[in-house]
Amino acid sequence: MIEIIARPLLEAAAQTFVGAISGYTFDKFKNKIYKENTFEGALDLWQRGIHCGNVNYEDTIAFDGLLSPYIQLFPRDPYQNAVRWNSLYNFEGKIDSKEFSNLEFYAGSDETIRTGSLNGETLIGLYDRYGYIGEGMLGVVATNYLLKQIPNFFSESFFGVHVRATGTLAKCPSQHGFIAQGMFQKVGLNLNTDQYREIPYVKINTIKLYKKEKDKVCSLLGSPWAATSNSAEPYLVQYGYFSNELELNNCVQKIVTSPSWDKVQVFYDSLKSPSPSLSFVNNFM
Repeated sequence: MIEIIARPLLEAAAQTFVGAISGYTFDKFKNKIYKENTFEGALDLWQRGIHCGNVNYEDTIAFDGLLSPYIQLFPRDPYQNAVRWNSLYNFEGKIDSKEFSNLEFYAGSDETIRTGSLNGETLIGLYDRYGYIGEGMLGVVATNYLLKQIPNFFSESFFGVHVRATGTLAKCPSQHGFIAQGMFQKVGLNLNTDQYREIPYVKINTIKLYKKEKDKVCSLLGSPWAATSNSAEPYLVQYGYFSNELELNNCVQKIVTSPSWDKVQVFYDSLKSPSPSLSFVNNFM
């Protein structure tokens, strides 16, 4: 078997998603009033909701923001992104290029995947209306219900939609944090920003779409990527707006025309993967 440089990290990320899917239940509304538990996007939910202790696990919340098929590869608290990134680039020890590439890939917050439906549920990304993949939250919703509300959700060009949704705040085991912690400790770098035991996510109950054109406007920025078996270039990463189809296609074109493309083992998008054997889902889930 050809070795994927990123295998431990990608396997761990997949286990986190499996934990979220297996923990999903279609909760009934626990209350009808969400005035105090209504959040404008993911950053508001993280900061005012979770950090300030205004919501707890199993609370029902209302969320206003971008709902997307693109999710963070390594879901985590976006308010720790800067600390994680600065820690890596302020590192003064010795490290080889392969180890640094792995740490850099993990420390980056905006790599994404699109999985499609998994066993009747779908993983979704929840973001601010003008969203950045590095500042989101993981969500899960029943696929049948999702497609009734958003029939084109699995079309290749669909990046997301501005919605008002309700759901229950839950938690699932975080596997990738343990793997990353070991990687950082191996090179003598202490990085305690990520939650190694569990991460919050939202089990979506209802989705309502906005009808006015001015309310439908939204965008999403992030990084498409591919993982290779080439130790000299283990990751092919681009950066662009998923909401701009031309820009996203240019990013993907740069990946597939890279000199290292013939060594690619995993591609971020299961719906656009050049071969089923390259998709993240087929490799790890």
